[in-house]
Amino acid sequence: MLGWDWLLALLLFELATGYTPGPNNLLALSIGFSHGYRRALPHILGVTVGFPLMLLAIGFFLKPLLDHSPLLFEGLKYLSVAFVLTLAWRVATAPVAEEKSEIEEAERQPAAPITFWQSVLLQWVNPKAWAGALSIVTIYTIPGHFTRSMLAAAFVTAFMVFTAVSLWALAGRFLKGRIRDPRKIRLFNRVMALSLVLSVGMMIF
Repeated sequence: MLGWDWLLALLLFELATGYTPGPNNLLALSIGFSHGYRRALPHILGVTVGFPLMLLAIGFFLKPLLDHSPLLFEGLKYLSVAFVLTLAWRVATAPVAEEKSEIEEAERQPAAPITFWQSVLLQWVNPKAWAGALSIVTIYTIPGHFTRSMLAAAFVTAFMVFTAVSLWALAGRFLKGRIRDPRKIRLFNRVMALSLVLSVGMMIF
C-alpha cells in the first residue's frame, strides 16, 4: 500500500531532481528574465502537463519496449541535442532593447522562446526528463499496486514540477529587476544558452 514513507521518498527524489538545473528550469529562468512570469506560464504549464503524461506513457506502455530497444535511446539522444541546441540558439540571439522605452515595450510583447505545446513535446527529447521518469517507474512504483502508485506519482510530480519551474521563472524575473544594462542582459542570455547545452551534455555524454 502507499504510505507516508513512499510519499516522503518520492518527494525527496523530486526535490533532488526537479528543482536542480535542467532544460525545463533554465528555460523558465530565461523566459522569466526576458518576459516576466506571466509570459513564462505557457512553458510552466506545458512542463506541468507534459512530464506527468510522459511518466504515465512510459510506465504503462513504453518501458517493455525501451528495455529491448537500445537504438531508441540512441535516437532520442541525437534528437535531444538538436532540439536543445535550437532552443539555446534562440535564447542566445534574443533581441535586447537598448533604451528604457524599448525595454518597457519588449516586456509587453507576448513573444517567448517556447510555447505550451513545444514545452509538452520538449519532455520527450529532454534527457533529464527521461532519466527522472524512468527512475520513478522503476524505483517508486509498487508491484502489487502498480496502477495506483503510477497515478499517485504522476499527481505528486505535476505539483512538484509546477512549483519548481515557477520558482525558476520567478528567479528570472527577480534578476531582471536588478540587471538593466543591455550588455549584461546579452551576457545573461548567452550564459543561459550555454547552460542549456551543458545541462544536456552532462546527461548524455
